[in-house]
Amino acid sequence: MNEAIPLRLLADVTEALKAGRSWEGSLQRLAELLVERLADWCVIDLLDEQGGARRVVVAQKHSGLTMGESSRLLPPWPPDSAAPLAQALRRGTAVLIPAVPAPEQATDPLERAQWELLARLGADTAIAAPLAVGGHPIGVIIVARAEGSRPFTEAQVPLIESMAHQGALVVDNARLYDQQHEIAAYLQRSLLPDSLPAVPPLRLVARYTPALTHAEVGGDWYDAIVLADGTVAFTVGDVVGHDVRATARMSQLRHMLRALLLDRPGPPDDALRRLDQALENLHEPTTTATLILGVAHPPTSAAPSLTWANAGHPPPLLIPAHGEPRFLTGGHGVPIGVDIGVPQEAAARTSHNGGSMFLLYTDGLIERRGEDLSTGMERLRRAAARLHRLAPDRLLDELVERVAPAGDDDVALLALCHAAGSLG
Repeated sequence: MNEAIPLRLLADVTEALKAGRSWEGSLQRLAELLVERLADWCVIDLLDEQGGARRVVVAQKHSGLTMGESSRLLPPWPPDSAAPLAQALRRGTAVLIPAVPAPEQATDPLERAQWELLARLGADTAIAAPLAVGGHPIGVIIVARAEGSRPFTEAQVPLIESMAHQGALVVDNARLYDQQHEIAAYLQRSLLPDSLPAVPPLRLVARYTPALTHAEVGGDWYDAIVLADGTVAFTVGDVVGHDVRATARMSQLRHMLRALLLDRPGPPDDALRRLDQALENLHEPTTTATLILGVAHPPTSAAPSLTWANAGHPPPLLIPAHGEPRFLTGGHGVPIGVDIGVPQEAAARTSHNGGSMFLLYTDGLIERRGEDLSTGMERLRRAAARLHRLAPDRLLDELVERVAPAGDDDVALLALCHAAGSLG
């Protein structure tokens, strides 16, 4: 086995661990590199919150992951266990196993399990190195060489220790990222309405999916309220930015719009003009948002209708009970917070028909890098045409699953439906 590769191996491992994989994928790639360049086998075990250990990777030079060994919960061990994992954790440094003993020499369940594994792998020598961050152990990496390969010696111990240190940083950063992403998603969801009003036969259905590619919260939102005259005002919007500031501004805009609608119900274009003016008066020059505000009159009213105003947002999609889905134009204006002097078009209007759906969404549903937005819109329209017979809840779930990119951006959807279908 070529021993003149440590520097190249270190460089390759560093690049592989920076490649943006999940922590599982990063550890798998680390194990693959070690068995390609330095060892015949590589085993990686991680500690759980209860102090136990679970095997997450077993890689072999010629056959990759060994089925039946990964995701295995390891036996407990006493403080003085001679098992390679226990030795590495206890000492806090890499440990050379110059000769793998027979399993019969083991004195505890973990030691026996580890000697049995190494014997089954045909290992002759091994090195166990702790995965630790800031002095806190999170697991152990074990590399082994089989009989017939050049035995491991103390000369390889510092290199394996360095590999383990880099692997530990990847796992620790990934776990921290997961925690931050979970908190961010919880914060975002907590600022959205707990429930949506129902004015039979009208029904509102919504979905929110946070982005998977960053830990920051975003500015996508949906909302709906019933006004004093019985009309239903509903909106979907997107504040520019992906950080806590964008989320705070989203919450501010959502509640300002609610207050304006409750104070003085009227056409949605008028409400958007007043919202823009309120931001101007509050000196919020850096708040920019796109949104659609719709107002639906109950079908029992004298003149049942749906009106909407669009402040720079992707157009609503009408999914009729019969016929092809189509995007609705009209009611256009510039995004909120851009230029209060630019006039907003009068609200657009359509009449109610049972059995169809009026869908609002944020651009995270249709936007993909390097692709024209019209391509994403057409993808949404075709998916809606295929799925239009599904129940509203299922339809929205399927649209998110089939149309949205792979978690590149937040996605918010809000559909105004009829109890027997929807409107159109």
